[in-house]
Amino acid sequence: MNNIDWINILSLAGTALVSGLIATLVTLYWQRKTASKNQKLKIFEVVMHYRYDIAAEENVKALNTVDVFFYKNQSVRKAYANFIAETNKGQNANIADKYLRLLEEMARSLGLKNIRWECIKNYYYPTGLANRIKATTDLINTQIISNVEIAKYHHDRNESDGSDLLPKIPVTPRGNVK
Repeated sequence: MNNIDWINILSLAGTALVSGLIATLVTLYWQRKTASKNQKLKIFEVVMHYRYDIAAEENVKALNTVDVFFYKNQSVRKAYANFIAETNKGQNANIADKYLRLLEEMARSLGLKNIRWECIKNYYYPTGLANRIKATTDLINTQIISNVEIAKYHHDRNESDGSDLLPKIPVTPRGNVK
C-alpha cells in the first residue's frame, strides 16, 4: 500500500468518525430539547387540569416548578411573578385572572397558538364533583370538631390532657422520629 491509499483510508475513517460524532451530538441536543418541552407540557397540563381548584396540592406542586422549567421564558416568569404577588395580597378576585394569564403565557411559550384566553377561562366542573369535594371537606371538618370536643371533655374531667387522642409517633433514643 502506498501513501495515497493510507491517506484515503484515514480520510474515510475520519469522515465516518466525525459524521458519527455529529449525529450523536444532534441526537443528544434533540433529546434534551424534547425532554424539556415534554416537562413543560406536563406542568401546563397539570395547571390546566386544576384551573377550577388553584389550591389543589398537585397544582401547587406544578406551579412551584414554573420558574425552574420556564427559566428562559421571561414572559411566563413575569406572569408567574404577577400571580404570586396577587396571591400574597390575600383572597381576591384578581387571583383567578392572574392565574389564567399565566396559563395563556405558558401556552404561548409552548407554541400552542390556538389556546387563547377564551379557551383557558372556560372549564368543565360538574356539580357532582363539587358536591363530592364539599361532602369530603364537611366530613373532615366534622371529625376535627368532634375530636376537639372529646379532648375538651376529657380535659375538663381531668381524665386526660388529650394527648391520648393524638397519634403515637415512635422516637429513637436520640429524639429522631422513626
